[in-house]
Amino acid sequence: MTRRERIRKSLAGEPVDRPPISFWRHFYHREGSAEALADSMLEFQERYDWDLMKVNPRASYHVEDWGVRTKRPGDGPLDKPKVVQTAVREPADWDRIRPLDPTRGVLGEHLDALERIAAKIQGETDWIMTVFNPLSIAADLIYDDDRFLEHLRHDGERVHAALRAITETFAGFTRECVARGAAGIFFATTDWANDTRIDRATMEEFGRPYDLRVLAEAAAAPLNTLHVCGPGAYLKDLLDYPVAIVSWADGAPRTPSIGEIRALTDKTILAGVAHDGAFLSGTAAAVEAEARGAIAQANGSRFILGPGCAVPSAAPEEHYRIVREVALACA
Repeated sequence: MTRRERIRKSLAGEPVDRPPISFWRHFYHREGSAEALADSMLEFQERYDWDLMKVNPRASYHVEDWGVRTKRPGDGPLDKPKVVQTAVREPADWDRIRPLDPTRGVLGEHLDALERIAAKIQGETDWIMTVFNPLSIAADLIYDDDRFLEHLRHDGERVHAALRAITETFAGFTRECVARGAAGIFFATTDWANDTRIDRATMEEFGRPYDLRVLAEAAAAPLNTLHVCGPGAYLKDLLDYPVAIVSWADGAPRTPSIGEIRALTDKTILAGVAHDGAFLSGTAAAVEAEARGAIAQANGSRFILGPGCAVPSAAPEEHYRIVREVALACA
C-alpha cells in the first residue's frame, strides 16, 4: 500500500498491510524561517517515511503576532526557545487582543512553509498542520498558569472577548491551511483539557464553544485530529468533537488506555508510545516492547502508532528506527 492508502483505509476500518505510523518532533535550530522549517519537516519525513506527516511549527508561532517574544539560549539543536516577553500581564491587557489577518506576519510565514511542504509531497503523503485550541493560545499569551486561572475566575468576560478574537484568527488560519492542501489540523489542547490545570466546567465554558468554531473551518478535511496532552486528560469528554483521529498520552496517570477509548469510539487512535518515557531515555528493548504492546492493544484498523506528544529533541535517533521496524514487522 502507499502511505496515503494505508492511512485512509485504516481510518475507514478496512484491512491494512501493517499499522500506519507517525512521529513528530521540533528542530529548534531550524524553525526561524519558512524555508528552514519546511526543509526540516521534509527531511524528517524522508528519513523515516512516516505514513502521516504532522507538521510541527515553531512552538510560539501562534502567539508571536500578538507580541509574545522568545529567545533561544544557544544555537544548538537542543536549545529550546524561552519566553522573554508576554502579551498579557494584567486583566486590562486582554482588551488589546484583536483579530489578526492569518495570511500576514508569523502566521503568514507558516503558511509559506506549508506551501513549500505541499509542493514536495502533496498527493503522495497526507499531512496535517498543528493548530492550538483558543484556550491554550490564550494561556500562552500570558505564560503564567496561576495568573491565567485568576483571570478566568475574576475577569472571565475580558478573557471571553479575547477568546473570540483568537478564535476568529485561527478559524481563518485553519481555513488557509486546508486551502493549501492540509488533510486536516492537529488540534492540540496542550494542558488546558486535563485535570492538572482546570476542572471540566471551566473547560466547557472557556474551551468547547471556541474549539468547535475552529474545527468547523476544517470540516471538509478528512484527517482532523484532536490531541489532548498530559495526565488526567479529559479525552472521554471530548470524544464528540468532529474529528477523525484522537491522540493522547495513553500511558499517563489518570488517563484512559487505548483499550478504553477503543470501546467508546470508532474514531482512529493515534497513540501508543510514551514520548517522555523509554523513547527518551530507556533501552531499545523497552521501546520495542512498548510499540508492540500498543499494536496488540489496538487490535486492527483505525489505529496509527505514534507518541503521546511531541518527542523531545534529545531522544535517540535509534528509537525512531525501532518503532518503524516494529510497524514494518507486522506486515
